[in-house]
Order: sequence, then C-alpha cells, then structure tokens
Amino acid sequence: MEGPTPVSALIHAATMVTAGVFLLIRCSPLFEYSPYILSVVCFFGATTAFFAATTGLLQNDLKKVIAYSTCSQLGYMVFACGLSSYSVSLFHLANHAFFKALLFLSAGSVIHAMSDEQDMRKLGGLVKLLPFTYVMMVIGSLALAGFPFLSGFYSKDVILEVAYAKYSISGNFAHWLGCISVFCTSFYSFRLLHFTFLNSTNSYKAVASHTHDAPAPMAIPLICLAFGSIFIGYLTRDMIIGLGTNFFEHSIFVLPKNLSIIDSEFIPTYIKLIPLFFSVLGAVVSFGILSSFGDPKYAYDLKMNFLGNKIYKYLNKK
Repeated sequence: MEGPTPVSALIHAATMVTAGVFLLIRCSPLFEYSPYILSVVCFFGATTAFFAATTGLLQNDLKKVIAYSTCSQLGYMVFACGLSSYSVSLFHLANHAFFKALLFLSAGSVIHAMSDEQDMRKLGGLVKLLPFTYVMMVIGSLALAGFPFLSGFYSKDVILEVAYAKYSISGNFAHWLGCISVFCTSFYSFRLLHFTFLNSTNSYKAVASHTHDAPAPMAIPLICLAFGSIFIGYLTRDMIIGLGTNFFEHSIFVLPKNLSIIDSEFIPTYIKLIPLFFSVLGAVVSFGILSSFGDPKYAYDLKMNFLGNKIYKYLNKK
C-alpha cells in the first residue's frame, strides 16, 4: 500500500487484484465439472470476506481500511464463483471498481490536503475544511455498505440471495458469513468517516491552516466516479444479471443443475432484508460507540479493559 493513491485506486479497485476473479469467471467450464472444487472456492471466498472485514474493523491507517475492504469484497466475488454465479460475480466486480476507486481517490484528496498524514487518529474535523471530499467519501461508503439503490446494493445483495438459494451447506455457510461481513463493512466505513471528518480535530495547527479541498483535476474524476457509484448498478443490472440476458453468450458456462439465480427471486422477503438490517446495525453501532451521543470515555474503557485490549490487538495486528 506504499504507492501513490491514484495507483492504489487503479490497482486495488479495477485491475490487478480483481484479475484473479476474472480468471475464475473465464475458467467456468473447468470448475463446473468439479463440484468439490466449487465448494472449496466457496469456502475460501466466504472466509476471506469475513477475515478481511474483521481486520478492517480496527485499522488506523486511512488507506489500509480501504485496502482490507477490497480484500473483503474480493471474497464476495470469489464465493459467488464458487456458487456458479459467475455473471453476478462480474457484476459485483464492475460495481465495486466505481465505489472503491472513489474511496481511494477521496482518501488521496484527504492525505494531500493534510500534508501526507494517513493516520486517522491524527485527522478529524475535516467536514468543514473539505466538504466536497466528505460528500464523495459518504457516497462511496454508502455504496460499499450496500445502502439501498446505490450500486453496491444491487450486486452484494444478489450474491447473498444466490448463496441462500443454493440450499446447500456451502451456500448457507457463505450466506451467513457474508451477512456478518456486511455488518463489519458498515462498521469500518462509518468508523472511517467519523475519525476522518466528524471527530474533534487532532491535527497540527500548521497542517490544518494549509488544508484546501480537491482542485478541479482531482474533483472531476471524483464526480464521475460518484455518478457511477450511485447509478451504474441500477443501469446495468438487467443487462448483466437479468434472466435471459445474452450479455456473456458463450464466454461463461454453467451446468443447468448449478443455476440458482432463478431460485433466488423466490426466497422469503425477510431473508432479502437481512443484509440491509446488518448494514444499518453496523452504522448505528459504529456511531454509537465512537460519537459524542455516548460518552467518549466509554469507547476508551471498551478498548482498555483486558478483553477489549486483546481483541483490539488481535484485529489491529491482522
């Protein structure tokens, strides 16, 4: 993660790290005839989504939180491939590129404004100094957390619905681990917003006096990515994952017995609402622990007691 932020945005959001998922999608004929391997792919994808999400919970480096988030989202894409839902995996890959690039470049805007400071504990109070960057970061975070009608909502929820509709051990395992990961995703997204923008400021006066919001060359890409983060999922869902779509033609092969996208349309409504519930819960818990609604001393005590300290060290040290 020691690269320049625009490089992180390109590599971590769209190209290098997602190349493996694209390879899985293109190798679908090989995987379809080996059900045991599909189960292995599903297992590792689900555990990766969970493991990386728990690691992201308590990181203090602005870019590390977003990087572990990428790793977690890759887990979703991989377990979707393990469930033979290759088109849904690619749909999430494409949506994820928009809001993750937006988050990385927004982080770059913050780091640039704050004289290359990346530690979130030394930021804070930037909502008044960098209002444009704050709005961009909120859009990216809400899309990542699966807020309704943003791009992440359309792809992440379909992945979890497809997992449930498998009615298999691996499907159930992936579904519930994925739902818990949604809670973690929402928690660390809003923790990042709180520490960076909403908290009382912890930066040096000399640094804060020179802050400036994103200039036009930085702002224009952010605006383009923000539009993508809001609308791209809605605009492309029927084209990429709609029933009967001819978008992939013969580039993806799925055995008829492995199809579950149709079944996922008919699962109970309360199952479809579980990710939304966890998403809201993650945001509420995050703000409840960190914000001044509660006593700030409460968060400190939580971290400094014996058990809290062990958990904090364990997750912070990966």
